[in-house]
Amino acid sequence: MTTHTFTLTVSCADQSGLIAAITGCIAQSGGNILNLAQHTATDIGMFFCRASFAGTDTFTEERFSTAFSAVADSFRMDWQFFDNNKKKRVAVLVSKTSHCLYELLLKHADDELDCDIPVIISNHPDLAHIATSFHIPFFQVDTKKGKEAYEADLNAILDQYQIDLVVLARYMQVMSASFCERWDKKLINIHHGFLPAFKGAKPYHQAWQKGVKIIGATGHFATEDLDQGPIIYQDIIRIADTCSVDEFIRMGKDVERRVLVEAVRRYLAHSIFMHDGRTFVIE
Repeated sequence: MTTHTFTLTVSCADQSGLIAAITGCIAQSGGNILNLAQHTATDIGMFFCRASFAGTDTFTEERFSTAFSAVADSFRMDWQFFDNNKKKRVAVLVSKTSHCLYELLLKHADDELDCDIPVIISNHPDLAHIATSFHIPFFQVDTKKGKEAYEADLNAILDQYQIDLVVLARYMQVMSASFCERWDKKLINIHHGFLPAFKGAKPYHQAWQKGVKIIGATGHFATEDLDQGPIIYQDIIRIADTCSVDEFIRMGKDVERRVLVEAVRRYLAHSIFMHDGRTFVIE
């Protein structure tokens, strides 16, 4: 029989007795802790904790929520409680480039991403065949009708499929401030973040011209400030001077697909904490 598990996340000002209060409440409510990760950021005096636990025969969500609300109030905690059996519903937005989309779908097919992917949306028809091969509905939105109108269509699709998280898998459109605000901390983007000096078209060509020694990518929450959102995950690849531009692009795709999957994986695991506009990933 599959164990019914839950995840509790807590953030608050650091103070004595926090771990005892958290673990004690879980135990008293009929929960058995499977994993506990905590971190105190001493420079800002903040405490972060992620607890995964199984419910025993006496455990109920209502009982735990009632009990923990009292604990949270006494310590002034910000907290969230998740039923791990209820999978997040993830929409993937793409344009014409397929490598990040393929990586997400393959990892999901191999049960390496604990979510549902009920819809793929694009501003071009080019990748519809990929959605068909994975038996996922595909929608094309018309960006020519204007940002406000097309984003209204986009939001209608996301609402229709009851989406919890939107992933921009090399989706080559700048999202409006209102869209980013609606999907605040629920909108993940991939960016060639170790090429910050090379903006605009063909960043890998520009990097090759400058002889860079590393390239990389950043998985981050998307905000109205283009490519400046809170960072979730980053990785790099070292580059030899004998590499061609085509090799730059190929290697860049490798790191992009890996970084995007890892960013999404950490979101689904409830490992990302936010404080004053920056992330703390607690695993």
